[in-house]
Amino acid sequence: MIRKIAAGEVVDRPASVAKEIVENALDAGARRIRIEVAEGGIARLRVDDDGVGMTPDEMRLALERHTTSKLSTEEDLRHIRTLGFRGEALAAICSVARVTLTSRPEGSEGGHEVGVEEGVVTVDQPAPRPVGTTVEVRDLFWNVPARRQFLDAPPVERRRLLSTLRRIVLARPATAFTIRSEGRDLLDVPPAENPLVRIGQVYGEAFASQLAAVEMEEPGFRLQAWFGPPILARPTRVDQHLFLSGRTVRPGVLALGIAQVYARYLPRGGHAAFFLYLDADPQLADVNVHPRKEEVRFRSDKAVMDLLRRAALRALGGQTAAPAPGESAAAVWSPPPPFSAGSEPMLLLESAPVSSITRPWRLVGQVQGSYLIVESESDLEIVDQHAAHERVLFEQSRDGTGLPTQEFLVPVQIEVPFDRAEALRKVLPLLQSLGVHLEPFGERTFLLRGWPAPLAERQSRLGFQEPIAAVAEQLLEGEPVLVELWREVACAAAIRAGETLSHEEQEALVERWKGTTEPARCPHGRPVAVRLSWDDLARKLGR
Repeated sequence: MIRKIAAGEVVDRPASVAKEIVENALDAGARRIRIEVAEGGIARLRVDDDGVGMTPDEMRLALERHTTSKLSTEEDLRHIRTLGFRGEALAAICSVARVTLTSRPEGSEGGHEVGVEEGVVTVDQPAPRPVGTTVEVRDLFWNVPARRQFLDAPPVERRRLLSTLRRIVLARPATAFTIRSEGRDLLDVPPAENPLVRIGQVYGEAFASQLAAVEMEEPGFRLQAWFGPPILARPTRVDQHLFLSGRTVRPGVLALGIAQVYARYLPRGGHAAFFLYLDADPQLADVNVHPRKEEVRFRSDKAVMDLLRRAALRALGGQTAAPAPGESAAAVWSPPPPFSAGSEPMLLLESAPVSSITRPWRLVGQVQGSYLIVESESDLEIVDQHAAHERVLFEQSRDGTGLPTQEFLVPVQIEVPFDRAEALRKVLPLLQSLGVHLEPFGERTFLLRGWPAPLAERQSRLGFQEPIAAVAEQLLEGEPVLVELWREVACAAAIRAGETLSHEEQEALVERWKGTTEPARCPHGRPVAVRLSWDDLARKLGR
């Protein structure tokens, strides 16, 4: 019972099991790691590595609580360089799953196998194996029904597990990884010579080529960072990565400075993509502040925040001094020019002519290239044109049925990380019902052959990578599929803040928006308009 309770600190789902086992393999010096997953890791998770291996005695000892070979003295706690050290993970996993451990150290004539069930050794015998270790975990939480019933369906758990593995793969570019799920290889990458090559292996070379590199070195810290341009903004923080000396940690408040730097260049709700590889003096960081070591505390969080903020400024071209050593001046792009009020509108909204006399409202005009001012007998409305257009597009085909598709003469090639590719494959029929014709073209690449006809011309100018990436990211979060798919397509196609519209286009948009069933909020739940009654206005002005 004590073992089962303790397991909850480090083992809550297949993703956490995979993280602990793979990190142990990395600490063992593995240069190649192979991971196999069945039913999202609930039924089976197997990790093979070519690390140093263990003797039979070391294997038996590793299964006990509070045992570790990674710390020898109390002083080691102040100089932690390994990913794991607490001596809890393997014992915790063994208490809530059926585990088989097979290992062979260098110089041994053969391997050895130990099987464990409910923390009790059931198999202890010689077994063939090359140098290294295999950990196989089966039937997670088979003996703790209360915990198992809170697991999500295998496809959702698989998405979480693959997302966890993606971060580990990015954190360790010098290690080769093979990831296999449900009998199919999802990722097979050799060692990478530097982090940027590994980013390209995971996200695609087209994505990696757009990143700006920044290198900075200060007492106790060395930072290698790659920042995405504003055009690669994401609807979530899923592509914000911080790796501390090879360890994946959550950026959290450390990334606030980066968000402030990017704020003026990103659309509302957009998040920058970045990859931060930070090496720190172990005495300046405490990695033992979270049971699963997902968070870290620095002696001076403010100093780290400022370092990351200055790196983002450099990437965005806000640094007037010379580039840092190792930084390519060509890699630093200039922020996009502000929208020109004289630019040609990118979208023409068609509407049947209606006499303004018959309308209970009157359009005053557009301000800041983003808001429409509308007056009525009772109040004044300030309408967010992007949110209003989102609501219109969302309600046009909310059920995703019968939406006409514009087929492309030349398909558009789109590359996504392996975990998102796996998620997209599961919903291709649903995407097609929305008018998005996407088909696999390799392990991580898709061909986009069609787009919803009413939105195709405009989206072709904006690009298709962003909406497809947004859809994939929502799938990773396990959102309701059909509604979320259409919500992201509508968001990508909607008029943006900063787009100048003709008076006719403004009127057509307001008319369509007022005809929707839920005009108060956009599909994401944000308010579309602010209303100010004439009485309130008079009171504010002291009339």
